[in-house]
Amino acid sequence: MATKAKAAVPQKLTVQRRELTGTRPIRRMRAQGLVPGVVYGKATEPTSVSVNARDFAKLLHSKIGEHAVVTLRLDDRSWSPPGKPRVPNPTSQGGRHPAPPDKSGAPTAGWEKPVLVKDVQYDPVDGHVAHVDFQAVVLTERLRVKIPVVLKGEAVGVKQDGGILEHFLREVEIECLPTEIPASVEVDVSALKIGDTLHVRDLPPRKNTTMTSDPAGVIASVQKPKEEKPEEATAAPAEPEVIREKKVEEAPSSSEAASSESHPPKKDTKA
Repeated sequence: MATKAKAAVPQKLTVQRRELTGTRPIRRMRAQGLVPGVVYGKATEPTSVSVNARDFAKLLHSKIGEHAVVTLRLDDRSWSPPGKPRVPNPTSQGGRHPAPPDKSGAPTAGWEKPVLVKDVQYDPVDGHVAHVDFQAVVLTERLRVKIPVVLKGEAVGVKQDGGILEHFLREVEIECLPTEIPASVEVDVSALKIGDTLHVRDLPPRKNTTMTSDPAGVIASVQKPKEEKPEEATAAPAEPEVIREKKVEEAPSSSEAASSESHPPKKDTKA
């Protein structure tokens, strides 16, 4: 049963600093093709950002999906402090604007940080991305992430014996460095027969990676085919049961009763 981890390809994504808050401004932002989000981390101050909806959709639908490190670039060209006009920065080209000041009051420049797509919220009506959380990570610190499990091949129990392959655990949790997060774990299930079960503990260890999911977790199994119930033979119609009514003894009429009382039965005089 071959198993391999598919490496993730580094991706880049550009975001812009966001100052808009409230339902109506956010709604207008989404109408312009932008998705609101936030960037946070141990060594990163929470920063409200916006990202191009199309660019983010491409990232989600790429091979790495939302399970790998993304190089996030903060573009401050369109940012200006709240309540102040945008003044071009004379030390830059392309109409850049001053970067926001840090806690000491000194201006800061745009940055690039390795991040994970930590959470994605979807609109319940149209299904579009409504908000995204980016978690800034340190490339030298190990972290825990979930990666998808992809089944490859056709199980022999399905191909030859008509069994049913059921995929239960679709993600496993691992611990590794951000730069070594695989895009997925591919498992070859071709050798599975009816009654065979693939557990988390059956996955071979990966270098510099620790499996943190429950070892007893069931990833997939091949079940017996469902037996079709034989059609019951049509039973011959049963003959109708003849119900015979018992004759009810008729009570003597009043005339007969009076006659019997006037003429009582003769007593047997024989000794």
